[in-house]
Amino acid sequence: MDCDADISETARGNHLAFGRIVMAHQDRIFAYLGRMGLDGAMAEDVAQETFLRVWRHAGKYNSRLGSLTTWILTIARNAALTRLSHPGGRAETPVSSETLEIASDAALPDEQLVTLQRQHQLHAALACLSAADRSLLSSSYIDELDLAAIARIEGCSTGAAKVRLHRARQRLRQILEADHE
Repeated sequence: MDCDADISETARGNHLAFGRIVMAHQDRIFAYLGRMGLDGAMAEDVAQETFLRVWRHAGKYNSRLGSLTTWILTIARNAALTRLSHPGGRAETPVSSETLEIASDAALPDEQLVTLQRQHQLHAALACLSAADRSLLSSSYIDELDLAAIARIEGCSTGAAKVRLHRARQRLRQILEADHE
C-alpha cells in the first residue's frame, strides 16, 4: 500500500483511498488510545474524531514532516487530550489480557503470579500518570518510536521530548517506589 498516494487521493475526496487508510491504521489507533487509558467507548469516539480530522485535513499532510502514521497518532493524541480535559472525560486504568487472566479460576505458578502482580502494579502506576505522560511512555516503549517521531506527535522539539520522556519515567518510578514501600 502506498500511504502517500492514499492520503493524496483522500485529499481529492476519494473514499476508497480513505478507507484503506482507516483499515491500515485503526488497530494501532485503538491500541494507542487504550494505552492512554481511554475506555472502549471513549476510544471509539476519539478514533472516529481522529479519522474525521484525517478526512477533513488530508490536504495538510506533509510527508517531509513525518510519516502518515505519526501524523495520525498526533491527531489521535490531541483529540484524546482534548476529550480528557473536559468534565467527565476520565481515563480508565489500562488493562491488558495478562491482567484479565488473574480473574480466572486456574491456579497460577508462583513465577507467573509474581509477573502478573508486577504487571498489575505497573498498570495501576500508569493510571496515576497524566494522559500526556502515558502517551510519551507508550510511544517510546510500546510503539518503539524514536525521539524524532515522538517529538512530532507531541508537537515539541526532540530535546523537549527527551526531557519530557525522562520526567515521565521519573514520575512513574516515584509512583512504583512509593507503592513498594
